[in-house]
Amino acid sequence: MHRRALTAAVFALLGLLAWMYGAGLDRSPAYLVHDEVVYAINAHAIASTLHDINGQFLPLSFHVTGGFFATPVSIYVTALFLKFLPLTEVTTRAPSVVIGLLNIALLFGIARRLFTDSRLAVLAAGVFAFTPAHFIHSRLGTDHEYAVTAVLAWVLCVIGHDVLSTRRLAVAGAILGAGVYTYLGALITMPVCVAITWAVLWRRGERSVAPFAAVAGGFAIILVPFVAWHLSHPSQYLDQMKMYSLGETPSAEPVGLIDRVAAYWDYFNPSFLFFAGDTGLINGTRYTGVFLLPLLILLPVGLVRLFRTIQSPSTLLVALCLLTAPLAAAVVGEPYRINRALVLLPFVALVAAMGVEVLWAARTAGSWSRVAVVLLLALMPLQFAGFYRDYFGDYRLRSAKWLEYNIGGGMEELIRQQPSSGTVPVYIADNIQWAPYYWQFYQAKHERPDVASGTAFMDVHAITAATIPAGSVVLCRIADESALLAAGLTRVAAIPEPDGVPWFAVLRK
Repeated sequence: MHRRALTAAVFALLGLLAWMYGAGLDRSPAYLVHDEVVYAINAHAIASTLHDINGQFLPLSFHVTGGFFATPVSIYVTALFLKFLPLTEVTTRAPSVVIGLLNIALLFGIARRLFTDSRLAVLAAGVFAFTPAHFIHSRLGTDHEYAVTAVLAWVLCVIGHDVLSTRRLAVAGAILGAGVYTYLGALITMPVCVAITWAVLWRRGERSVAPFAAVAGGFAIILVPFVAWHLSHPSQYLDQMKMYSLGETPSAEPVGLIDRVAAYWDYFNPSFLFFAGDTGLINGTRYTGVFLLPLLILLPVGLVRLFRTIQSPSTLLVALCLLTAPLAAAVVGEPYRINRALVLLPFVALVAAMGVEVLWAARTAGSWSRVAVVLLLALMPLQFAGFYRDYFGDYRLRSAKWLEYNIGGGMEELIRQQPSSGTVPVYIADNIQWAPYYWQFYQAKHERPDVASGTAFMDVHAITAATIPAGSVVLCRIADESALLAAGLTRVAAIPEPDGVPWFAVLRK
């Protein structure tokens, strides 16, 4: 492809994708899930005060609750956005859109070095961009896509070079070290990528210690703050191990080796990849699988090509990345959770492009294989269009329960009930999970920190006419409303859901 034509095609594709990926961030998913809220309020606190919501100064790990600790990269990137933009649902998710588009650009760069035909690089980027799981996670204000960025940046650093200097290898190792800070599963993924780098170096005929040490050294240097942090917070590691059932825990059965092996293979299950998709409606829609259906044909053809040419260092790198992508999910024994294995997606896109290359060049099949390629590629945007329409349509109804219903709408109604000057007491039912975090988010969004001092979280069945002052407002589940009506409160709003059936209500005394 001519250089100008290639440049025009790439920019046209990125422009289209920026519009597609960034549209309606406040509409679908319908509500912020609690992870997004937790990351956003920490990012807002960092942007405002350089401290997290627990008062830690520029922490390397953000404690949420129990053994749940959030990794820092996504929070600091979001904080950079919030330094210049107000906190909203859109600005919470916008950084992920940028990261998702960056990942597509990185994959294009990798494919340019992997394929001799630049059109296949555009195709690989397009396949990745039209992958439903990638689209979904590029619109969630969480940290999963950031690990993909680190892996793709590392691959771009080492693939397709005639000479790999020790400086370049040290940079590659440093990128992987930085990747450890992106996502909890990256603590497994990034060391595996270091080992893959060593395998590729060995395949290239490297036998001296220097290149291997350069990768390890770059990786280790970046991890010095990580190690120092955990030495100064020794309980964090054990708490996280217990949370993921990797150590002894009274609340869950330990995950055995057989469970982990089964979970690993489940990530290559065709039903999961092409039909059912993720088991949860946060990470999938059930309208499509993880990938679009044409890859059901293109992927096997590409795999044959991949393993026939595995003696090439570049092909070996792709093959090892593909095979090891689900390891982090397998270690915790979680099958069918594509958010745990998003690193799989770009390498499947590369292998699918190999499948196109094979079919297009097939001599025995002649024109029929080319007709098949054209039909398969034409089917992809058609199926994606159906997915896209459903994503902004019925998916909003199906996913409301998975998104914990319209807690945010209830919080905003509480703020609307506040006078412009002064405040009235706020009571929030303590059986609304994650409510304290949502309440912080919407106070910050509407710039009403003054209402915090008059807030209490309590059992709605303990509220009587005598326990709360006149003028108080209460947020509860519709199922618990009768107790408050009996106590003399009056409903002022039923919080709407996409299907029209309210789950929460706001009452006033």
